[in-house]
Amino acid sequence: MGTSINPHSLLICGESGAGKSMSLYNMRDRTDVLYLNCEGGKPLPFKNQFKNKVINDPEDILTMLEFLADSENKNPFNFIVIDTISFMMDMYETIHVLPARDTQKMWGQYAQFFKRLINESSKVDSFFIMLGHLDRQLDEEAGMYRTSVPVKGALAKKGLEAYFTTVINVSKETVKDLKKSDNNMLNISEDDEELGFKHVFQTRTTKKTMGDRIRSPMGMWKKEELFIDNDLASVIKRLIQYYED
Repeated sequence: MGTSINPHSLLICGESGAGKSMSLYNMRDRTDVLYLNCEGGKPLPFKNQFKNKVINDPEDILTMLEFLADSENKNPFNFIVIDTISFMMDMYETIHVLPARDTQKMWGQYAQFFKRLINESSKVDSFFIMLGHLDRQLDEEAGMYRTSVPVKGALAKKGLEAYFTTVINVSKETVKDLKKSDNNMLNISEDDEELGFKHVFQTRTTKKTMGDRIRSPMGMWKKEELFIDNDLASVIKRLIQYYED
Protein backbone atom coordinates (compact mmCIF):
# COMPACT_ATOMS: atom_id res chain seq x y z
CA MET A 1 0.00 0.00 0.00
CA GLY A 2 1.51 3.35 -1.06
CA THR A 3 1.75 6.52 0.92
CA SER A 4 -0.75 9.26 0.06
CA ILE A 5 0.86 12.69 -0.19
CA ASN A 6 -1.29 15.60 0.94
CA PRO A 7 -0.94 18.43 -1.63
CA HIS A 8 -2.23 20.88 0.98
CA SER A 9 0.87 20.47 3.12
CA LEU A 10 4.34 21.89 3.19
CA LEU A 11 7.64 21.38 4.94
CA ILE A 12 9.61 24.36 6.22
CA CYS A 13 13.27 23.54 6.93
CA GLY A 14 15.97 25.57 8.61
CA GLU A 15 18.83 25.51 11.03
CA SER A 16 18.27 26.57 14.63
CA GLY A 17 17.48 30.29 14.88
CA ALA A 18 16.85 30.64 11.15
CA GLY A 19 13.27 31.89 11.60
CA LYS A 20 11.10 28.77 11.19
CA SER A 21 8.80 29.59 14.12
CA MET A 22 8.67 33.31 13.32
CA SER A 23 7.28 32.45 9.88
CA LEU A 24 3.98 31.74 11.71
CA TYR A 25 3.82 35.30 13.06
CA ASN A 26 1.25 36.67 10.60
CA MET A 27 -1.11 33.81 11.54
CA ARG A 28 -0.91 34.60 15.28
CA ASP A 29 -4.50 35.89 15.63
CA ARG A 30 -6.11 32.84 14.06
CA THR A 31 -8.07 30.54 16.37
CA ASP A 32 -8.33 27.79 13.73
CA VAL A 33 -4.68 26.71 14.09
CA LEU A 34 -3.85 23.51 15.98
CA TYR A 35 -0.24 23.87 17.10
CA LEU A 36 1.34 20.53 18.04
CA ASN A 37 4.41 21.29 20.14
CA CYS A 38 6.94 18.46 20.01
CA GLU A 39 9.72 20.44 21.68
CA GLY A 40 8.83 19.93 25.33
CA GLY A 41 6.39 22.81 25.48
CA LYS A 42 8.90 25.48 24.40
CA PRO A 43 6.70 28.50 23.65
CA LEU A 44 6.57 30.33 20.35
CA PRO A 45 8.46 33.66 20.35
CA PHE A 46 5.23 35.67 20.07
CA LYS A 47 1.75 35.74 21.60
CA ASN A 48 -0.86 33.83 19.63
CA GLN A 49 -4.43 32.52 19.60
CA PHE A 50 -3.48 29.00 18.47
CA LYS A 51 -4.85 25.87 20.11
CA ASN A 52 -1.60 24.67 21.68
CA LYS A 53 -1.08 20.99 22.45
CA VAL A 54 2.16 19.67 23.96
CA ILE A 55 3.00 16.25 22.51
CA ASN A 56 4.50 13.67 24.88
CA ASP A 57 4.12 10.68 22.56
CA PRO A 58 4.04 10.98 18.73
CA GLU A 59 1.38 8.27 18.58
CA ASP A 60 -0.97 10.82 20.19
CA ILE A 61 -0.76 12.87 16.98
CA LEU A 62 -2.11 9.97 14.96
CA THR A 63 -4.95 9.51 17.46
CA MET A 64 -5.89 13.19 17.05
CA LEU A 65 -5.76 13.02 13.26
CA GLU A 66 -7.90 9.90 13.20
CA PHE A 67 -10.47 11.72 15.34
CA LEU A 68 -10.44 14.79 13.06
CA ALA A 69 -10.70 12.61 9.94
CA ASP A 70 -13.89 10.97 11.23
CA SER A 71 -16.79 12.59 9.36
CA GLU A 72 -18.94 12.37 12.51
CA ASN A 73 -16.60 14.75 14.35
CA LYS A 74 -16.40 18.45 13.61
CA ASN A 75 -12.92 19.64 12.65
CA PRO A 76 -12.48 23.25 13.88
CA PHE A 77 -8.93 23.54 12.54
CA ASN A 78 -8.12 24.87 9.09
CA PHE A 79 -4.42 24.61 9.85
CA ILE A 80 -2.37 22.03 11.73
CA VAL A 81 1.26 22.78 12.63
CA ILE A 82 3.80 20.19 13.78
CA ASP A 83 6.84 21.84 15.39
CA THR A 84 9.17 20.14 14.79
CA ILE A 85 9.09 16.82 12.97
CA SER A 86 12.76 16.46 13.90
CA PHE A 87 11.96 16.40 17.64
CA MET A 88 8.86 14.30 16.90
CA MET A 89 10.97 11.54 15.33
CA ASP A 90 13.59 11.79 18.11
CA MET A 91 10.77 11.39 20.62
CA TYR A 92 9.45 8.32 18.81
CA GLU A 93 12.92 6.78 18.93
CA THR A 94 13.28 7.49 22.66
CA ILE A 95 9.84 6.22 23.65
CA HIS A 96 9.24 3.33 21.28
CA VAL A 97 12.51 2.14 19.72
CA LEU A 98 15.29 2.27 22.30
CA PRO A 99 13.38 0.53 25.17
CA ALA A 100 12.09 -2.27 22.91
CA ARG A 101 13.40 -5.82 23.19
CA ASP A 102 13.33 -6.20 19.41
CA THR A 103 14.87 -2.92 18.30
CA GLN A 104 15.20 -4.08 14.67
CA LYS A 105 11.45 -4.52 14.46
CA MET A 106 10.84 -1.15 16.09
CA TRP A 107 13.16 0.64 13.64
CA GLY A 108 10.77 -0.63 10.99
CA GLN A 109 7.89 0.82 13.01
CA TYR A 110 9.85 4.09 13.24
CA ALA A 111 9.75 4.45 9.45
CA GLN A 112 6.15 3.27 9.25
CA PHE A 113 5.06 5.83 11.83
CA PHE A 114 5.99 8.72 9.57
CA LYS A 115 4.27 7.09 6.58
CA ARG A 116 1.16 6.60 8.72
CA LEU A 117 1.32 10.26 9.70
CA ILE A 118 1.43 11.38 6.07
CA ASN A 119 -1.39 9.02 5.11
CA GLU A 120 -3.60 10.17 7.97
CA SER A 121 -2.95 13.84 7.22
CA SER A 122 -4.28 13.31 3.69
CA LYS A 123 -7.64 12.28 5.19
CA VAL A 124 -8.02 15.42 7.33
CA ASP A 125 -9.58 18.54 5.82
CA SER A 126 -6.85 20.86 7.11
CA PHE A 127 -3.73 22.50 5.74
CA PHE A 128 -0.62 20.91 7.26
CA ILE A 129 2.53 22.86 8.09
CA MET A 130 5.50 20.84 9.33
CA LEU A 131 8.67 22.49 10.59
CA GLY A 132 11.98 20.65 10.55
CA HIS A 133 15.56 21.27 11.63
CA LEU A 134 18.22 21.08 8.93
CA ASP A 135 21.42 19.09 9.12
CA ARG A 136 24.24 20.25 6.82
CA GLN A 137 26.92 17.74 5.79
CA LEU A 138 29.89 18.15 3.45
CA ASP A 139 29.86 15.70 0.54
CA GLU A 140 33.59 15.72 -0.22
CA GLU A 141 33.23 13.54 -3.32
CA ALA A 142 30.66 15.86 -4.90
CA GLY A 143 32.33 18.98 -3.50
CA MET A 144 29.14 20.39 -2.01
CA TYR A 145 27.15 20.64 1.18
CA ARG A 146 24.00 18.51 1.38
CA THR A 147 21.15 19.44 3.69
CA SER A 148 18.28 17.34 5.01
CA VAL A 149 15.98 16.91 7.97
CA PRO A 150 17.92 14.30 9.98
CA VAL A 151 16.18 10.97 10.53
CA LYS A 152 17.42 7.44 11.07
CA GLY A 153 17.02 3.94 9.70
CA ALA A 154 15.46 3.16 6.34
CA LEU A 155 13.60 6.47 6.42
CA ALA A 156 16.92 8.33 6.06
CA LYS A 157 17.64 6.80 2.63
CA LYS A 158 14.57 8.34 1.03
CA GLY A 159 14.39 11.38 3.29
CA LEU A 160 11.35 13.03 4.82
CA GLU A 161 11.37 15.66 2.06
CA ALA A 162 10.26 13.05 -0.48
CA TYR A 163 6.82 12.93 1.18
CA PHE A 164 6.06 16.58 0.40
CA THR A 165 5.28 18.35 -2.88
CA THR A 166 6.44 21.65 -1.36
CA VAL A 167 9.65 22.04 0.65
CA ILE A 168 10.98 25.50 1.46
CA ASN A 169 14.17 26.41 3.30
CA VAL A 170 14.66 29.30 5.67
CA SER A 171 17.91 31.16 5.11
CA LYS A 172 19.66 34.37 6.12
CA GLU A 173 20.64 36.61 3.18
CA THR A 174 22.32 39.98 3.00
CA VAL A 175 20.14 42.97 2.18
CA LYS A 176 22.64 43.91 -0.54
CA ASP A 177 22.06 40.62 -2.38
CA LEU A 178 18.29 40.67 -1.84
CA LYS A 179 17.99 44.11 -3.40
CA LYS A 180 19.17 42.69 -6.71
CA SER A 181 15.75 41.11 -7.35
CA ASP A 182 12.51 42.90 -8.20
CA ASN A 183 10.03 40.89 -6.19
CA ASN A 184 6.74 42.00 -4.61
CA MET A 185 6.84 39.00 -2.22
CA LEU A 186 10.01 40.34 -0.65
CA ASN A 187 9.82 43.41 1.59
CA ILE A 188 12.94 44.86 3.16
CA SER A 189 12.18 46.82 6.33
CA GLU A 190 14.17 49.56 8.05
CA ASP A 191 15.22 47.00 10.66
CA ASP A 192 16.52 44.71 7.89
CA GLU A 193 18.45 47.65 6.42
CA GLU A 194 19.99 48.40 9.80
CA LEU A 195 20.94 44.77 10.46
CA GLY A 196 22.24 44.25 6.93
CA PHE A 197 20.53 40.87 6.57
CA LYS A 198 17.07 39.32 6.49
CA HIS A 199 15.58 35.91 7.29
CA VAL A 200 13.83 34.72 4.14
CA PHE A 201 12.26 31.69 2.50
CA GLN A 202 14.23 30.16 -0.37
CA THR A 203 11.86 28.62 -2.92
CA ARG A 204 14.27 26.76 -5.23
CA THR A 205 17.84 25.53 -5.37
CA THR A 206 20.67 27.54 -6.89
CA LYS A 207 24.25 26.75 -7.93
CA LYS A 208 25.29 27.54 -4.36
CA THR A 209 22.62 25.29 -2.82
CA MET A 210 22.54 22.29 -5.17
CA GLY A 211 22.65 19.96 -2.16
CA ASP A 212 19.41 21.30 -0.70
CA ARG A 213 16.14 19.38 -1.06
CA ILE A 214 13.92 22.36 -1.84
CA ARG A 215 11.01 21.48 -4.12
CA SER A 216 7.66 22.84 -5.28
CA PRO A 217 5.04 22.19 -7.98
CA MET A 218 6.14 23.34 -11.44
CA GLY A 219 5.26 26.98 -12.09
CA MET A 220 4.29 27.78 -8.52
CA TRP A 221 7.00 30.41 -8.15
CA LYS A 222 8.13 33.06 -10.61
CA LYS A 223 11.82 33.18 -11.52
CA GLU A 224 12.38 36.35 -9.51
CA GLU A 225 10.74 34.83 -6.41
CA LEU A 226 13.83 32.90 -5.37
CA PHE A 227 13.78 34.65 -1.98
CA ILE A 228 10.53 35.79 -0.36
CA ASP A 229 9.45 36.99 3.07
CA ASN A 230 9.45 34.19 5.64
CA ASP A 231 5.69 34.55 5.97
CA LEU A 232 3.75 31.29 5.95
CA ALA A 233 0.43 33.06 5.42
CA SER A 234 1.50 34.29 1.97
CA VAL A 235 2.98 30.90 1.03
CA ILE A 236 -0.22 29.09 1.99
CA LYS A 237 -2.26 31.58 -0.05
CA ARG A 238 -0.05 30.94 -3.09
CA LEU A 239 -0.21 27.17 -2.66
CA ILE A 240 -3.99 27.13 -2.34
CA GLN A 241 -4.34 29.38 -5.40
CA TYR A 242 -2.05 27.07 -7.37
CA TYR A 243 -4.20 23.99 -6.76
CA GLU A 244 -7.53 25.79 -7.13
CA ASP A 245 -6.75 27.55 -10.44
